[in-house]
Amino acid sequence: MSPPVRVSGIGIARTDGAGAEETAGVARRLSAVLAALSWHGTHGRLVHPIEEMALLAAHDALRRAGVRTPLGGEDIGVALGLEEGIDGIKAQYYRDILRDGPLGASPIVFPLTTPNTIAARISIALDLRGENLTLCAGTLSGAHALGLAMEMLRAGRMPVMLAGGATSVQGEFLDALSVAGGPEGGSPGCGACLFLLRFPASAAIRGEAGRLLGYAQAVGRDDVRAAIQACLQDAELAPAQVGSVHVAAAHESRSLVASLRGLGVGAPVVRSPSAGLHSASFPLAVAEALGQAADGSRGPALVVGSDCLVGAAAAIVHGDE
Repeated sequence: MSPPVRVSGIGIARTDGAGAEETAGVARRLSAVLAALSWHGTHGRLVHPIEEMALLAAHDALRRAGVRTPLGGEDIGVALGLEEGIDGIKAQYYRDILRDGPLGASPIVFPLTTPNTIAARISIALDLRGENLTLCAGTLSGAHALGLAMEMLRAGRMPVMLAGGATSVQGEFLDALSVAGGPEGGSPGCGACLFLLRFPASAAIRGEAGRLLGYAQAVGRDDVRAAIQACLQDAELAPAQVGSVHVAAAHESRSLVASLRGLGVGAPVVRSPSAGLHSASFPLAVAEALGQAADGSRGPALVVGSDCLVGAAAAIVHGDE
């Protein structure tokens, strides 16, 4: 059996569907974080919502695990999944160039057209000096980041990883998606969900919000079924042991339910309310599953996600006992 990966802290930041009061609360939290991370009274400058969401979620995950920041050490790495947020930045950036010529090429925004800038800024702001990785794989970017972090922890490449996804779905991205003939992109919104993962137990980080028991991803024909089956094998669980299924996709398709039932998974299926947050949707569904399984009464939860690129990912999680 592949050993479980411990979840020591969960950080969530989002403004999708939030009212004015909730949005103001996020802004206050972010201001407090930036003030706490200031150097000689100088605050770091963030220029885009995806930076804000990612940094706030990262900081909260560390704080809830009892890790003081800035850390100043090499013990914690970063694996961040994002896609559409960067696509939106690129669309706006190039639209400005077409409209204003060279004067539209903002030197402040330009670094954000490179995906790994966000993860790098998290590392710099929090002084995390471990391995730093960015995953860009559409809606499943956050899922792939979690999977890679689990792989690195189990292989002993890092003792602790900060992993998850962030997104900023803006009008520019939705417009570009429509022009390209892509699927319905949903409504504008920003969000991030990051986990502080450890394996084996770290002496400095003892908190536990749950466990990741298994992970798998697949592409091509029968990708959903293959991902679920491989995930169950990774966790060495029988299909009947699954207590609930959380779908991190915009629609709960009949084919998904058919795949579950064909494999012998008879647990109730619920669609995550965070399914519209693209790269952050899978990590948010994992967080929801961990929260609902915190008492351990229903057994492990299966989280499943898929995208329009014929890809699928699945994770098995379990709350505290």
